Amino acid sequence: MHSTTTRLGRRAFGLALLGTLALSACGTDEAASFDTGDGGSDGGGASDGGSDENAGGADNAILANLPRLDAGFLVTDFTKDITVTATLQPTKNTVITPTGTLSIGTLQEVATVAADAVGLEAELDEDGEVLDFAAADGEVLRAMDLTFTPFDEDAWMSGESEPVTDLSIRASGSQSHLAELTGRYEDRILVSVPEDGSGVLVVSCEGHDQLLDLSTGEREEDEIAAAYYRSNRIQELHHTFPVSVKSIPVLYGGGADSEITPEISLRATSLSLTAWTKQTGWADAGGAWLVLNWTSECGIATEVPGVVDKKEYSAVATMEAGGESSTDKVTRDSVNFAPSSTKDESTLVMPVPVDLAAATLSMSGTLTISMDAARGSYAMDASGDLTFSSEPLTVEFTEDSGASSPEPSDSGS
Repeated sequence: MHSTTTRLGRRAFGLALLGTLALSACGTDEAASFDTGDGGSDGGGASDGGSDENAGGADNAILANLPRLDAGFLVTDFTKDITVTATLQPTKNTVITPTGTLSIGTLQEVATVAADAVGLEAELDEDGEVLDFAAADGEVLRAMDLTFTPFDEDAWMSGESEPVTDLSIRASGSQSHLAELTGRYEDRILVSVPEDGSGVLVVSCEGHDQLLDLSTGEREEDEIAAAYYRSNRIQELHHTFPVSVKSIPVLYGGGADSEITPEISLRATSLSLTAWTKQTGWADAGGAWLVLNWTSECGIATEVPGVVDKKEYSAVATMEAGGESSTDKVTRDSVNFAPSSTKDESTLVMPVPVDLAAATLSMSGTLTISMDAARGSYAMDASGDLTFSSEPLTVEFTEDSGASSPEPSDSGS
């Protein structure tokens, strides 16, 4: 299999005898019997430390005599038919961006690769045997599977304007672009990175970079994007706030005739902590955005709709969190007669500390109704200025002991 290959810099060839290094069967995750550059000592007991060190030195000598890949060597669409020396299982192996979630599966340590696996011409030793390639001096080889799952793939498919997440690799003072993510993405790459751990996968979106250590597969801490990695940060509330609005008696010729009954529904659909929204961009370091998605519906039930002249309506959502409060208001200069209703969907965003533990929500509003003055025989037996409010609702964001995971309902709205 020939892979797409990127080579940076110059390759130094060290042609020498491969020796007796025999790699195990292709594709195994078991460690081979050689060390990849730490001197062969793993801190074992005194009884076997000498033999370990000698073995490591011999293995290093073999690797030193192999042809070398370029510094920063990169292959995409890399084969799985290889021998690995170790398989790492990173625990913080996801990067959440405004557009989706990037994940690293297993991260494999690779000592050498065959020339045909990386699209290079074979090099031979003095006996005409084909040599494998080792990483550049001071670097190590890592193979990994990358997967990007978008929050809203339909938006890109329909051509809507959406933010773009970019992948690149930064190592040895240079940066190489890997992919532009505008939908689902899967790739397997092999990369040569500095053994000092300075090589990183850069995940960039909307002017902010998040980093993954290519030596370990672990995501680096990030004070700006920290809210993405809190557990239980998205609360799908679907909570309806009970509000009571009295009916207005209607008189005809001074006698009781019917009623005008307001039908109001105020609902919090979700409350979430996030690091980015379309309205506000990225949060400040150490902060987050608290996002309330809510709906308001109003209708009027009456047996005499023709005599109702004015129906003005407003609803207010209030959030209190971190010692601060914020409100969002929707207004209507007219509402529908039942059985249909007028519905508004709205979003309230406010800045909060990233470690926010709880928030309190409440709803309120006003409704003004008047009669058509030309219908003099009809009148309302009460004021048409109505107010309503709800009891507060407290929502807690409780951290659990497990690692947080991306939640597909968070689209960075």
